[in-house]
Amino acid sequence: MMAWCLRKKRYVKAKLTWKSKKKDLSPSGNWQPEDDSDEGKIVFFGGSSYTFDLDDLLAASAEILGRGAFGSTYKVAVDDDTATVVVKRLERVVVGRREFEQTMEIVGSIKHENVAELKAYYYSKNDKLAVYSYYSKGNLFEVLHGEKGVSLDWESRLRIAIGAARGMAIIHGADERKLVHGNIKSSTIFIDSQGNGCICDLGLTAITRSLPQTSVCSSGYRAPEITERRKCTEFSDVYSFGVVLLELLTGKCPSPRSGDLENMDLASWIRSVVSKEWTGEVFDIELMKQIGIEEEMVEMLQIGLACVALNPQDRPRAAEVVKMLQDIHSNT
Repeated sequence: MMAWCLRKKRYVKAKLTWKSKKKDLSPSGNWQPEDDSDEGKIVFFGGSSYTFDLDDLLAASAEILGRGAFGSTYKVAVDDDTATVVVKRLERVVVGRREFEQTMEIVGSIKHENVAELKAYYYSKNDKLAVYSYYSKGNLFEVLHGEKGVSLDWESRLRIAIGAARGMAIIHGADERKLVHGNIKSSTIFIDSQGNGCICDLGLTAITRSLPQTSVCSSGYRAPEITERRKCTEFSDVYSFGVVLLELLTGKCPSPRSGDLENMDLASWIRSVVSKEWTGEVFDIELMKQIGIEEEMVEMLQIGLACVALNPQDRPRAAEVVKMLQDIHSNT
């Protein structure tokens, strides 16, 4: 399904080790600190039960999960394989120590089941690491468009949507309502062991000087005003989340280059179809096999369309999105 848009996960065994005193994190062998005096210590947040230090982390067995706008992502088993975490090596991030640490402290203070926990961070002049929770069920993009043969029923999709909406609302309420995510899409929404949606990668956009480079697959999530203003807001986050809702309903990749979207992004394609009163044609064929859920799907469609309103001020706030999604069952 839309194979051009898929990025296969690369399970490549590696060692996160330094090349000099400590070994090299990069499989290409080029991560070498130039200034040892600038090396910091890994900083854990309160309540962490982990006993490993930076040397343990960098020497641990790792799998490369992929490379994205911010750098490389690794699955790392530490503490004699008793703990598994996700390590983001921020290769393309240029940021001062103070700004980096302040952002990490804000993100690390957020403890909520629908926001992937930032467990630790590391800063040096040449290298920055962010250590997050690991989710064995993977992310929503992989489940919807991957080759694992996983089919999500309606209840599962609704549960993921509600969980991710809660996470977005928690983010928007943090740091005196100044915090936004900036890169919400199905690949940054992971699924926990109970099947709930959890938003990941929080804080990464905030520490960059510019927005993540838009890839073919991520362009469909970008709010239209972002192109002009180059600044993320809570309303641009809501737009991106609205695209995720439409993705859940249609099973289609949001990219404007998708063959069956007529060269439109997903939100524009759905507006076009709905305007012709062909609403039933937008839903994923897998969902249409289920009985008695059409009214609920139409409700979610209406919520998704409200989120992707072209005028940012016409979009609901995250907390309102949560309530509307939770009310879907009670309204049918």
